[in-house]
Amino acid sequence: MAEDPSGWSLTESDPQVFTQLLRDLGVKGLQVDDLYSLDPSTLETLKPIHALIFLFKYVESSGASGEGTSGVEVDPLENGVWFANQVINNSCGTLAALNAVMNIHPQPSSHPGETVELGPELDNLRDFGAGMGSQDLGHILSSSPHIREVHNSFSKSSPFSLDPTAFPEREKEDAYHFVAYLPVNGILYELDGLRRNPIMHASVEEGDGWLDIARDTIESRIGTYPPGSLMFNLLCVRSAAIPRLQRLLQDPTTPAEMRYQLQDQLDHERTKAQRGEVENALRRHNLLPTVFALFKAMGEKGLMSKAVEEARAKGKERKERRAVKGEE
Repeated sequence: MAEDPSGWSLTESDPQVFTQLLRDLGVKGLQVDDLYSLDPSTLETLKPIHALIFLFKYVESSGASGEGTSGVEVDPLENGVWFANQVINNSCGTLAALNAVMNIHPQPSSHPGETVELGPELDNLRDFGAGMGSQDLGHILSSSPHIREVHNSFSKSSPFSLDPTAFPEREKEDAYHFVAYLPVNGILYELDGLRRNPIMHASVEEGDGWLDIARDTIESRIGTYPPGSLMFNLLCVRSAAIPRLQRLLQDPTTPAEMRYQLQDQLDHERTKAQRGEVENALRRHNLLPTVFALFKAMGEKGLMSKAVEEARAKGKERKERRAVKGEE
């Protein structure tokens, strides 16, 4: 796969990637999770939710023309919205995350780990860009070596480098795009870096009421695609779960009937975080040279054929065991 001339790699739609990306940029007190459903019971387990990041298959008609989305474009400076345009290819994931967190107000807390804040780097960037237009903010983000380095630290390794001009008739891969939804000053906005301005959708009440309108807005957008389309993914930016769960479990006033549920949630969050650390570490290390060297050494010592046969035998045994259990 050829490197993009922009110097920015594609972003994987994985909550652990986004969580670590925000941490590496200095954001505290937030995490990103998959959102498999927008029903009230699912949302309740994840609250407080501060923003949604929506991934969808991008088609030209859903971009600058405004088709595929409702709402009205408004001037971000007049409405107090921090909004940067996408001026670099492949940066939409990081841009959607930054457009979201830059509009989340700091939330100090006396409880360890529960304070929500941007951190010094993004605080300085927001102060420096105060009063600037969306294009200028986009150029500031794209020209930041630190933001680009953090963004690219999750890029996938590839053993091949193909020149796309060598395959002019090859069908292009589908393009996907990230946008953010969140309330700002009592109004639900859609922040799409490919649009000139933020999109104002509707007034929302204080608290979590904005999620109902965001759900209707996203479902309406999904409805513009063919029935049964699997072209979407939804992430939520929420307050960090582990510090809050630990505090509630240590609180003697927490009802006993709630403790089992809280402990299950805490165990799940810890397991998820540990798995995310391993997966992100693997993303950041190119293990392909090691694998190739191992294969080469096994081949030179005549061990490759034996290893392949043993692997086939083990695979056959596993398949037979599953068949006996009725799993196939």
